[in-house]
Amino acid sequence: MSPSLEDQERHLMVKVIDRILYKLDDLVRPYVHKILVVIEPLLIDEDYYARVEGIKIVQQMAILMGCAVLPHLKALVEIVEGGLEDEQQKVRTITALCLAALAEAATPYGIEAFDSVLKPLWKGIRMHRGKGLAAFLKAIGYLIPLMDAEYASYYTKEVMLILIREFASPDEEMKKIVLKVVKQCCATDGVEAPYIRDEILPHFFKAFWTQRMAMDRRNYRQLVDTTVEMAQKVGSAEMIARIVDDLKDENEQYRKMVMETVENIVALQGANEIDSRLEEQLIDG
Repeated sequence: MSPSLEDQERHLMVKVIDRILYKLDDLVRPYVHKILVVIEPLLIDEDYYARVEGIKIVQQMAILMGCAVLPHLKALVEIVEGGLEDEQQKVRTITALCLAALAEAATPYGIEAFDSVLKPLWKGIRMHRGKGLAAFLKAIGYLIPLMDAEYASYYTKEVMLILIREFASPDEEMKKIVLKVVKQCCATDGVEAPYIRDEILPHFFKAFWTQRMAMDRRNYRQLVDTTVEMAQKVGSAEMIARIVDDLKDENEQYRKMVMETVENIVALQGANEIDSRLEEQLIDG
């Protein structure tokens, strides 16, 4: 990574490091510090492409190392955090994705290491649209489960305003991320059943429980998983009652999605909450 290298040579070297990390998998752990020393200058390089590649390496390390990033977590966050406010959209996006990977690797610990990025992330979800917003939402989705219940409740209510707005997004990747973040928020301590029931469910069912979603193989699984997770908070009867009539829907794929969701909810929570009326509807369906 000598200064005498041409930009193109340096970019190629970064790609080589990235591939080596991928091949080494968890064997990379003893060399984390040495790798960081080499790539840190890239994160402030004048060429934004070099900054993107440097942050990608940190992201790859988080993915490969898992919870082994914990001793280095604060340092890793600090060396990429400047990318959240970079002038280049691609740098901001990859930085948010990198922070999401770091938070996922550290789960359920390490929220203190992310203190310095919370403010720019919240600023980012209000400022960005499209792929940039999706990346910032993904980062928030992995950070909220690390928080204490009180903070998780507050931040969930704040981010939910953005998520509900994006329920109507036509972008399939955005839908996938929105569903994932809703699931993560609802699973977090401090997010109570009445809030989910009153503020999220009406918008959620209107936007996502459609025949079109049943035909979308990319998001089908995430929709079922998110619905099942919400049922664990609001109760099985509440969720099943909202979809039971759809067992008679004319679309076979949609009926299959409804049945799979009901099966998963009952498998996790049992049938104790299901009254005789709902039982009749299920049998009739």
